[in-house]
Amino acid sequence: MELDVRTLMVVFTVNVFAVALALPAIMGRGLGAAARQAVLSVLLQALGWFCLVLSTFWRNGWQDQASSVLAMAGMSASLVALWQSIGLWSAHTPARWPMWTLTGLMTLGYGIGFAHYPWRVGLANGVLGLQMLMVVVAVCRHSPQTGWRWRALIGLCMGAMAVVTFWRGVLGAFHTAAYPYLTAPHPVNMVAALVSNLSLVLTTVALLMAYREEAERALQAQAITDDLTGLLNRRAWTERADVLLADARRHGHPLVAVMIDIDHFKRINDERGHAQGDQALRLLARLLREELRSGDLAGRYGGEEFCVLLPHTREGQALSLDQRLRHCLRLQSAQELDFLLEYSAGLAALGQHDHTLDDLLRRADEALYEAKRAGRGQVVLAPRDKLPSAAKRMAAPATESVAP
Repeated sequence: MELDVRTLMVVFTVNVFAVALALPAIMGRGLGAAARQAVLSVLLQALGWFCLVLSTFWRNGWQDQASSVLAMAGMSASLVALWQSIGLWSAHTPARWPMWTLTGLMTLGYGIGFAHYPWRVGLANGVLGLQMLMVVVAVCRHSPQTGWRWRALIGLCMGAMAVVTFWRGVLGAFHTAAYPYLTAPHPVNMVAALVSNLSLVLTTVALLMAYREEAERALQAQAITDDLTGLLNRRAWTERADVLLADARRHGHPLVAVMIDIDHFKRINDERGHAQGDQALRLLARLLREELRSGDLAGRYGGEEFCVLLPHTREGQALSLDQRLRHCLRLQSAQELDFLLEYSAGLAALGQHDHTLDDLLRRADEALYEAKRAGRGQVVLAPRDKLPSAAKRMAAPATESVAP
């Protein structure tokens, strides 16, 4: 059975619409920005091909021009959306204006020069091919957080489509007799139909792979993140703190642990409501993220208690951080909560008796309770050479047993 080019275009358009409807249904609700851009890309491609098929039924009229211009705009915009989704998944955020500028200028130039067939075919296919190559460049950028398989699939598909697209553009612009109209029975159209359908399948698979990868990363983040504050939860914080402590002991680097507890938090919940209490927790967590360095470690240790580990930090630097944090908290809480939020803190620098993380945190916790007993709203520095309480309790019986 022999199929004409228009029939192949109609079949491909139906397939693209089917993917555009199926993709969001498969991905489900709550899509991230990258997945939304991917779905938008397929939808714009479907609309572009629909307008292109419509243009084949109208010859030389305003309907032909309008549908053709919309088709080119939709196809170009779909490549921009695909390019943006790849950037979001790969954590690359290059400037958007080059791609959107190409789309705008191509659409404008295509519409103005529509009456000149070689110009419009050469311009549209040249710009679309260039945008496809820009997508290939996007997936080729180094991205350790994303898998190479889905990026390779998209790169191969876009590369093949770019070759076919440039082929059409050269024929239409410089060999018009061999390619006088869109549905001409030329081998390039047969190759394009095959490559387009294959690319649609493989690109859809690649987008689903990328979305699954994003979903897995989100689940991993939920497993280690406190839902309310966005900081690390206690388990994740402890695991990472153990690594930092071992590194500090191995290389002899200074390290400070800070235990923070919001003052009168139960009173806030009782008198102002749990919503205000939650807002207070979120505010302190946000200020911690803003004030800490990239290598510092902050987590919600439980309830209204936070724990911070400061590698390569001495007591004086940690006390300066405490002063900055308190100052910002006073200002922001007065503005955002309509009351003054304070906290007590215990600060412990890594000492020779701190063999484990528990030893260091125990001293910081004892200093925290000293701060609370002293009236709250202050920081207490734990003595560096003080043995952990648990070690003292263990040592006491042994001392008594050898006494005469």
